[in-house]
Amino acid sequence: MKPQIGVIGLGKFGRSCAIRLAQLGFDVLAIDETQSNVDSIKDDVAVAVVADSTNPAELEAAGITNCDTVVLTIGAEIEHSVLTAVVLKEMGIRHLVARASSDLHGRLLSRIGADQVVFPEHDMAIRLANRLSLSSLYDFLESSPDYDILEFPISHAAEGKTLRDLDYRTRFELNVVGIRRGGEILITLHSDDVLEPGDRLIILGSVANLHRFASQTRL
Repeated sequence: MKPQIGVIGLGKFGRSCAIRLAQLGFDVLAIDETQSNVDSIKDDVAVAVVADSTNPAELEAAGITNCDTVVLTIGAEIEHSVLTAVVLKEMGIRHLVARASSDLHGRLLSRIGADQVVFPEHDMAIRLANRLSLSSLYDFLESSPDYDILEFPISHAAEGKTLRDLDYRTRFELNVVGIRRGGEILITLHSDDVLEPGDRLIILGSVANLHRFASQTRL
């Protein structure tokens, strides 16, 4: 059975996210309050529904509780975003990824219980800076849509293990190219490097292998 992911908010960011997830093989439930936004994506995802994301009954009827993960992409309307996050956590959503438009917005979402808070505008600026400093690598990735670099948080089970122990190159044909630790990124890696609590692995590989990795392991 395919993993189910809900995407709430179908602006440019939410629409792109939902379509890409569907392309990667997820069953996507796309939700928005505007009929035109829903109509524009209904042929690209498994289910597209008009619903008020602050109304638990409408979300329940749409099937949101069947989703393993929900991505809340409402950014500009902070009150609407926060209220939706409260409703989703009260409904028992296991993994909530929420978009924030500011540090304050992000802190509110974290306090509510969002499992992951993302800052698309900030992250895009960082990626642009990285692209300018590593232009040859990013030129390759942009011209090769089948490859990507993704960042994953390690699980408690991976803490204290070495990169050799994890052996992602053999198991998944993926390369760990960096470790984000605190405020810095470690790029000179050795197989006996030990992972610490809070580390995030930066992994390079084919989209297919990254998808297989994400669906089969908790790191």
